[in-house]
Amino acid sequence: MLVVGREQMQKIDTYAIEELKIPSLCLVERASLAILKNIDLKKRKTFAIIVGVGNNGADGIALARNLLAQGLYVEVYIVGSLDKASSDFRVNYEAVIKLTDRVYPLVSLEDLAIMEANLSEVSTIVEGIFGTGLNRTIKAPYSFVIEAINRSLKYTISIDIPSGLDATAGKTYGAVVDADLIVSMEVMKKGVYINSSFRDKCLVEDIGIPKLAIDKIMQDN
Repeated sequence: MLVVGREQMQKIDTYAIEELKIPSLCLVERASLAILKNIDLKKRKTFAIIVGVGNNGADGIALARNLLAQGLYVEVYIVGSLDKASSDFRVNYEAVIKLTDRVYPLVSLEDLAIMEANLSEVSTIVEGIFGTGLNRTIKAPYSFVIEAINRSLKYTISIDIPSGLDATAGKTYGAVVDADLIVSMEVMKKGVYINSSFRDKCLVEDIGIPKLAIDKIMQDN
């Protein structure tokens, strides 16, 4: 099994998008569908999608759009400023707000308390707060959000990597999502692989990154 760390994954993404001209929005859509593929919609019909505003969050909010398109109950919680949102996040955000008014920014302690209360009403949490790029200690409000997810004891899916986990070293940055399932995009992340408690919950899904991009970066590193 191919295993990569943070810098290798970032270089693979960059090469695929900038050199091979694979549209990043296409990768986001494939990622959202990869997560959807691994959800039993006969069993799970109510969702809280909790996302940051970067590329990992873009996968999550694209998933929210796809779930809403099927008429499922979805609440979306956004931690981070929309002013700093990635372009792929914003494209999907604009679609989501046309489909539901259950989109909530997490800014104040009151917002966090409302989210935590609401989590008791859904069957499934999908989180895409931080991706492989995380390399710093997590502070409030992000740490509060992760702790609320864990306290909920709800079935939780992490996108690519549990938020709070270092993609290379496997260490935690003060708080980490205790995921029940991790859907990793294209290749296994080293930080997940070296933690058996996470590795055993991880599935790797193809999202259309060309093998050429992976081979190029692995040869150069």
